[in-house]
Amino acid sequence: MRVECERLVHRGLGLGHFQGQVVFLFGALPGEEVTARVTETHRRHLFATVTEVVRASPDRVTPRCPYFGECGGCQLQHASYPLQLRSKWEILIDALARRGISWSGPPDVVESREQWHYRWRGEFHICREEPGLGFTRRGSYSVVGVMNCPIHHPAINSVLGPLGAAAATGAVGAKTLHLTVGQAGSEVLLQSRPDQALGRRLVAEVGKQAPARLTDEATELEYRGRGFRVFADSFIQVNQGSVDRLYATVVEWLREHLPGARLVDAYGGSGWLSLRLAEEGARVTVIEQSPVSARLSQLHSEMHRPGALEVLCGEVEEILPTLGTPEIVVVDPPRSGLAPAVTGWLAMAGPKRLVYLSCEVSALGRDLEALCRIGPYRLERLRVVDMFPQTYHFETVVLLSRE
Repeated sequence: MRVECERLVHRGLGLGHFQGQVVFLFGALPGEEVTARVTETHRRHLFATVTEVVRASPDRVTPRCPYFGECGGCQLQHASYPLQLRSKWEILIDALARRGISWSGPPDVVESREQWHYRWRGEFHICREEPGLGFTRRGSYSVVGVMNCPIHHPAINSVLGPLGAAAATGAVGAKTLHLTVGQAGSEVLLQSRPDQALGRRLVAEVGKQAPARLTDEATELEYRGRGFRVFADSFIQVNQGSVDRLYATVVEWLREHLPGARLVDAYGGSGWLSLRLAEEGARVTVIEQSPVSARLSQLHSEMHRPGALEVLCGEVEEILPTLGTPEIVVVDPPRSGLAPAVTGWLAMAGPKRLVYLSCEVSALGRDLEALCRIGPYRLERLRVVDMFPQTYHFETVVLLSRE
């Protein structure tokens, strides 16, 4: 079919129409006329892949990665970075509008400090053929082997070859290798999943010739001049170069209200943002489900600001209602968004100010519909922080006030 792409939508797909049906196009940019091959048919819409660009957009660029289009990791390498940023804002506004939430303010988008090599953590699938490690193929569960990934940190790329060669011949119970960069880029923390025995063997076998130091225990990352311990199972922001741009937004929006305020940092991870909020004078309680991250949050408080954090380990929906009503709540939930019980408590008895950090726009729209359109909150500020260039993912920071 020949289709004109009208705009970009969620998941980095172009949207067009053909014979009365909506067509979602992989590889098309707004304003382009393309020839596309249908890959999936549904009653009201189609999915298709671009086979030829008949009329190109001025925002079209040559993808840097030779695996682009085959590998499922990136969706937007063919789009200029300014277009990526504009589209992410438009997708956010559209997602909120679909939930009955309007926003007329000007675009507020913070770009990533690096557009390439920004990922300090990645999960690589083990395949039984060269080069041994890779990612799932777009639209499939099969694996595309890669020798280099241009969105991952150079330290990760430096060990893919030797790790892949060793893993392809020795993997039995393990399916993936989980890699995290630490120690200012000089170390790579390795964990094989689900069987961790392979990881230990790879560190022993490959560690001597690997360009970066390998460990299967723990590593350390620095944030604002302070060291933070990192395990393979503890949460980090994968874009370490831009993590301060994300957290600075929260501090900037709340700064005048923080001194002396009771603040709950729900889904608080290892305490990076919690400690920064405590530095501004807030009395911070951290809720974290993961025992590993909760212990790290307590450790980091003892290391850098003794007594600054109260750390509670457990489900947010169980603990949050027992804490009374703090002046401020910060939520940074997983991709699935807030549990219904959390949304319900916030609507019924929530704080005066609520900051929501979201990495999934559809879950954010659903939760804001309950909190703003149906519930008692007003949307005060909205910002996109692009932590994932070349992909359709992005972070959103939202400030809500109780009416």
